Amino acid sequence: MSLLNVLVYSGPGIGPESYAYLVRTLRQFLSHRYAIIPVEPETLRKEPWESKAAMLVMPGGRDLPYVASMNGEINQRIKRWVEGGGRYLGFCAGGYYGSARCEFEPGTSLEVVGDRELALFPGTCLGCAYPGYSYKTEDGARAAEVTIDRSAFGVSEQAWKGDPDRVRIYYNGGGYFVTDSFLGKQPADSNVSVLVKYASDVSDPHDRSKRVANAPAIVSCKVGRGVAVLSGLHPEYAWDFLAPTSYTRPHNQQLVPLLRSHDAYRRRLLGAMFAHMSIDVDPEALLDEVAAEHSMRIPAATPTFIAPARVSGVAAVAAAMYALNSAATTKGEIRVAGVSDMVLQDAEDIHITNACPGDGNRRVLREYQQEVFTPLSPSAAAMRDGVLLAGGEAGKSHSMLVLCTQDALPGVKETPRFDMSLAIKYMKEAKAHTAGSWLMYSDTTGSTQTFLEKNTKLQALLPNGTVNVATVQLAGRGRGRNAWVSPVGCL
Repeated sequence: MSLLNVLVYSGPGIGPESYAYLVRTLRQFLSHRYAIIPVEPETLRKEPWESKAAMLVMPGGRDLPYVASMNGEINQRIKRWVEGGGRYLGFCAGGYYGSARCEFEPGTSLEVVGDRELALFPGTCLGCAYPGYSYKTEDGARAAEVTIDRSAFGVSEQAWKGDPDRVRIYYNGGGYFVTDSFLGKQPADSNVSVLVKYASDVSDPHDRSKRVANAPAIVSCKVGRGVAVLSGLHPEYAWDFLAPTSYTRPHNQQLVPLLRSHDAYRRRLLGAMFAHMSIDVDPEALLDEVAAEHSMRIPAATPTFIAPARVSGVAAVAAAMYALNSAATTKGEIRVAGVSDMVLQDAEDIHITNACPGDGNRRVLREYQQEVFTPLSPSAAAMRDGVLLAGGEAGKSHSMLVLCTQDALPGVKETPRFDMSLAIKYMKEAKAHTAGSWLMYSDTTGSTQTFLEKNTKLQALLPNGTVNVATVQLAGRGRGRNAWVSPVGCL
């Protein structure tokens, strides 16, 4: 059985920014093959998730709520699954949580110290590696200098493309992993290998006057037939996630420029981590810097075009379009010259507009599309069902429905990967009774099923027999809780 689900813990304790950045990065690297699925503790407790999961990822946040939510049965299931061949990836708090013992800021007001059930790494995760950490701020963040042991990853030397051994990676609050070899002992933990080490500027959380050299920053642990990779760093953070004005401390004023200059190295490090875990990576995520500026963009939702296909009669077409236009009675807040922003308020704010005959941007003004779909920063973006949504308040997304007549169908500039005119031609020739009366198409959407299922007002207005298709689904769904992986090329 193909393992297609990458599960991302989304329950109590996650840092909203850490979760948002993680989901974005996982999509960039893995959505060509895997479904990125958020999971709450109850899902891990009650659902048979193990048989389809390729990897479980624990984001940054706070370790204690993880403990409170998952101690007992859930941890036992995770441990058995990893031992049977599963893969666990933990960043920052997920690294503390996956260790046998967590020692966070001992002797301070932030102290969190105790044993942990999961114990995928058999030792202690001790932090913070650097002083100055403060919850919900960037005061302790820095572009940490780290050394990569390429030989420990088990990937080809060509995969690194001649990258330097020392690179800069985002850090904020993570620990280092106290291995036997780090302590100078004869290694008893032969199933643990150190992938990445901090530079010599780390200090001992028990005594900040003591410098610590070569502290393990990322470790890989063989657990039965499976593997766990735990990280005190955040290689999932890209420089363009971050606001330069947030970094005003002497140790982080140059954080964003440093991360930007090392971004290609970061991506190849993260790709090597996935490859080390036998997770297939989209090659486009590892391209050189120039190409990466294009390939690393988050797939953004695009307008949904709806047009009559097999329906006959001017009156029937006019009635359907009138009903959709009339339902959008709420005046929207988007101000673009020449556009009357009418919104159908549903589970989403659906901006309904009429296509104009012509070509390219004349049909649906680019300025209007940009206003509807302009992404916020990942930290400000609303999240629902694990999808980063562009604009709007939490839990509310924006979409655009473009009503098209036969003389105003989108052309190649608007829908380069799907020819609506040709599709409608074949639908008219089909013998179906009602299916395909109208055609809805979006180049990129969250889920064709969810769009209709959750927007019940819109669903009630659509003519019988309407077909909804997309080239790319960011969070496609099958029956029940099954995911539908829909990369480019799969309609």
